[in-house]
Amino acid sequence: MTPTHVMGSIPARDSRALKTARGLATPEEQGHRLIPVGELPQSKMPAWGWRHPQNLRGPLRAAPPAHRVSSKTLGGAYPFLAETGDILTGAYIGENQLSRTPFCFDPWDAYSAEIVRSHSVAIIGVKGTGKSMLAKSWSARLARLGRKIAVPHDPNGEWVPVAEYVGGKSISVGPGRPTRINLLDEGPRDPAFTDEQWNQNVLQYRRSTIKTIVRRLRDGGPLEPVEHTALDIALDAVRDQTTVTVAHVYDRLLDPVGSTEVEDAGHRLAHALRRLVSGDLTGFFDGPSTVAFDADTPMMVVDTSALKGASPEAQALARLATANWIRRSTLGSNRQARVIVHEEAAVELLNDVSGGDQLADRVEDEKVARHLGTSNWYLLHRIADLDSLGDRNSALHARALGLLADCETRISYAQHIGEIARSREILGWNDTQADVVRKLRKGEGLWQIGPDRLAKVRNICTDHELTVFRTDTLGGERS
Repeated sequence: MTPTHVMGSIPARDSRALKTARGLATPEEQGHRLIPVGELPQSKMPAWGWRHPQNLRGPLRAAPPAHRVSSKTLGGAYPFLAETGDILTGAYIGENQLSRTPFCFDPWDAYSAEIVRSHSVAIIGVKGTGKSMLAKSWSARLARLGRKIAVPHDPNGEWVPVAEYVGGKSISVGPGRPTRINLLDEGPRDPAFTDEQWNQNVLQYRRSTIKTIVRRLRDGGPLEPVEHTALDIALDAVRDQTTVTVAHVYDRLLDPVGSTEVEDAGHRLAHALRRLVSGDLTGFFDGPSTVAFDADTPMMVVDTSALKGASPEAQALARLATANWIRRSTLGSNRQARVIVHEEAAVELLNDVSGGDQLADRVEDEKVARHLGTSNWYLLHRIADLDSLGDRNSALHARALGLLADCETRISYAQHIGEIARSREILGWNDTQADVVRKLRKGEGLWQIGPDRLAKVRNICTDHELTVFRTDTLGGERS
């Protein structure tokens, strides 16, 4: 049935306020008249609205007064809604969920802007939270922007497709692999050194490496003074060779020049190194390098997945060899801004502890990393892993925590409930920050940047990136 009238909004002249109040008035008596269908109102609505009961008449001009403040004040007045005003530049990571803005970050840009005081980064989170996905997507995007990436130890081979994705290179070491890395490679010469300075630098490096190997194979313990003498004599005997390997040093230790006491000390050192030359560790690091480090490639990955199942000594020496190889290869003319990704960082640091005083050297390296243009990324499962590096309040434990403190950028992904308290103690979270971490979903992380900047960032990857970076598909697809 087609209606013949609609309710209009033009007030009638006669008002029946009493009837309206009692609910007895007709529409016309309530201040309205019926408008035939198709007829338009004869005038516009007044600015204050039509004059009839319960119409809440009044001007539609309510507006708050203008208030001008700085971005710093605005960030405090409206927390989690307004940024500080300092724009972070670099590779795109995802969305800052505290301000709903795109989030970008580059360690060197942040250092130049005095937002952080070091280039190094700690990424903490249990398995399956998106920690590795962040490291891969972030490093791949930095590589696209011209930064160089190196992964000295890839225990699962999951960085190999990432290197291929950005046009980088990868090598594989371990049993059955043709690649060899010389533990005593001197690396490219630094043009700033004179001949004598460079020879002393190489000698010091080789001496330190042999000491580390011996301590690791002996399960710790320093060298005796007479053993230092025997090692120095052996290294001095081979210093003029073009290529020096562990096998060359081993031969010299077996036939040292000196007193009977020095000869006995040389034999003890040779017996410790024998496993690398003719024992269960032979064929890995006892010969000349068969591959050169490409300093200009966007990403260089050392795949050590073939060492799974190998002895702990073999895995520890592999980490030592690959880390030293990359460190020496990125000095001198090859020095440039470079990310060093330390997968399974707690295990790597534990190997440093087992090798003697190497953790102290690692801390010293971290302190000069910013001068070398290096950004070390330490991937940890939980803060408690560092507690295994010595007793609480010991010097060794303090060094491990100091290494974490030197990382001015700390990214916390979801953690087990029982780990929140320890992480809060070490990372300095307040109640709100601890609650944020407790409720993080997969792919979300709390970024602590410098002394007073925070962001809750959701890492965003394209579908194609997910197929390259994802590492949990072997256990079944996850949403």
